[in-house]
Amino acid sequence: MGNTGKNEFNFWPYAIVSMILTVVMLGIWTIKVAVNNPVQEDNSYMMKYQDVDEKINEILASQKMFDEKYRIDLSGNTLKLGENRIEIRVVDKNGNPVEGAEVIAIVTRPTTSKDDIRLNEFEWTGEKFLSEPFELKRGGRWNIEVKVTIEGTNGFKTYKTFVK
Repeated sequence: MGNTGKNEFNFWPYAIVSMILTVVMLGIWTIKVAVNNPVQEDNSYMMKYQDVDEKINEILASQKMFDEKYRIDLSGNTLKLGENRIEIRVVDKNGNPVEGAEVIAIVTRPTTSKDDIRLNEFEWTGEKFLSEPFELKRGGRWNIEVKVTIEGTNGFKTYKTFVK
């Protein structure tokens, strides 16, 4: 006589199953997004981040020694679509141009390294180092990252610009 004729329906098993399916679907979605957006390697100081992490104290000490003697000036650079050249002025603390420096530059976008343009050939003009010609095909934000080596000390400088 305990049965009143009423059929009770319990939703708890359906709620638990739907929560489990939701978690599985969100896991699949997370993996799909991660695979479609791979990690971009940071190339600060023109090295892999593992090398920078391992040698950061030596890099900063070399930068400090460089900054005590020299200054890198990139302020005269404006990039545009098409052919470009960059100017790098290296001066001592008295403002005299420094000749004989080893200069390397990378023109890169801040969020990706797939558009990097590495510049190794620089011409000394008597006052500044002038890069080989290179071409920019895309507008937007660009960075000019420079490494200058003089007498075993390294100086680094980043110049941010916008290309229209």
